[in-house]
Amino acid sequence: MKSFKGYLKERFQEWKSGSAPAWTESLSTMLFDLPREGIKDIKIPLSPSIMKRIWPKSIRSKAFHLTDDDGVRKLKRLQGGKKSISAFYNMDDIIIQSGIKTEGGYVVELEGDVLAASPDDVSSQPDKSGRRWITFSSLMNPSTASDPGLGGKSKLKGIEKDIESLLVDILTKNDLGPYKKGLTTRELNRGWSWLGAKTGGKEKSVIIKDYIDGMEKIMKKYSKSLQSVLTDYTKKRTLDPDPDSGDTALWDELVVNNFKIQKIHVSPEFSPDFAELVKGEGGERMYTFANKDKDIEGFPFELYYEVGDMVDYITRTVQKIKI
Repeated sequence: MKSFKGYLKERFQEWKSGSAPAWTESLSTMLFDLPREGIKDIKIPLSPSIMKRIWPKSIRSKAFHLTDDDGVRKLKRLQGGKKSISAFYNMDDIIIQSGIKTEGGYVVELEGDVLAASPDDVSSQPDKSGRRWITFSSLMNPSTASDPGLGGKSKLKGIEKDIESLLVDILTKNDLGPYKKGLTTRELNRGWSWLGAKTGGKEKSVIIKDYIDGMEKIMKKYSKSLQSVLTDYTKKRTLDPDPDSGDTALWDELVVNNFKIQKIHVSPEFSPDFAELVKGEGGERMYTFANKDKDIEGFPFELYYEVGDMVDYITRTVQKIKI
């Protein structure tokens, strides 16, 4: 029988073949896209400016980001900025070799401000401006759920009702009543989706502003508990096995911004691009991993014979992090 981890790896390869949905949407589309019932897919902003106002002192941590050679160049331009990226503490070697949203093979070691951290992939999604969002279910569900999340349900009691009230207020303001508190989540889902479909231009821009401002007020109301939910994993940084299968997640996820690149780690598949070809003692052609080039895009780098060695380095480095 195929193991759960084997199943996940197979599904990952299916994703790589092109079955994954489009990843980046405009905010005017994303905010009103509620494919599942209720408010599961209502979006929570991981906006650096909002979070800075609520929590002035940032949590800063070393982390790693998986990309390809083109991604390294793009990442360089994002250093020190507000735009956030997805990073990790732990990742299975097959994912490092294959990539998540890229062709993979390059792991960037960096230090940045942590906006959120989870022991599983919470599918944070960027809009076209670079701001990342998570769904309400990702905020509330436990990490062991089929739809894994940050486990906020026990700490954020009352937040669901506050979000529902925000949506009702916006619907009422835009003459889509009669809406009132006590509306079923199914009706609320349909009303919110319909609002997104029927409005556009300046009218929709005002709705989006009201939504973001309202979300900031809710986040501020639950600031202490919400910060715990969003960032406590930075203290733990280890993956627990699934209680049923015994398998662990293939990777965890951090959302970071204002980062500084420290080093580039190159997997075995691409290391020969940076290694010198020499003759061994018996005259055989072989690669020496003494760095031929001094840097990659201005950053120091490390080459690897085995991807497991890279994973070992990442694990040792993460264990030494102090928050």
